[in-house]
Amino acid sequence: MQQQPTRPWYKEPWPWILISIIVIPMIVAVIRLNIYNDYKVEMVVDDYYKKGKSINQEFAREKLAQSYGISALVNFSDDNIVIDINHNEKAPALANLIISLYHSTQSFKDLSLRATARADGRFAAALPNELTGKWQLTVEPYDKKWKIQKNIFLPASKQIIITP
Repeated sequence: MQQQPTRPWYKEPWPWILISIIVIPMIVAVIRLNIYNDYKVEMVVDDYYKKGKSINQEFAREKLAQSYGISALVNFSDDNIVIDINHNEKAPALANLIISLYHSTQSFKDLSLRATARADGRFAAALPNELTGKWQLTVEPYDKKWKIQKNIFLPASKQIIITP
């Protein structure tokens, strides 16, 4: 009886199959973690309690805008935004406004513009690029005492009216 020479373990297929069952999921997990780290979901808020408290403050700012009778007529053109603010006599005088445009899903497109008063009483700001899609438009004074906001679709073909 002649004994067959034994092959080394690394030339056998079964150890490699068993090793691959363990190593392949580990490699996939590392790839997924890198992808998730690069493309974070930005609509999730970490501190829900603080966010909830700040929402109550936001409602107070909108109610103050309502008590001032503030409304805005907004016109978009290719390269600028013009806002005409209407208010009652209780509202303080405005020198400039903060215009914030928040994209619905892509926060890197969010804009915050400073609109200055023109001679005709309207406020104007330059847009850095053409905007398309669904946006949340927020208008507030520089001291952030009140605010009005509305969800809009751009490009807008007509005037947008914002009321609190």
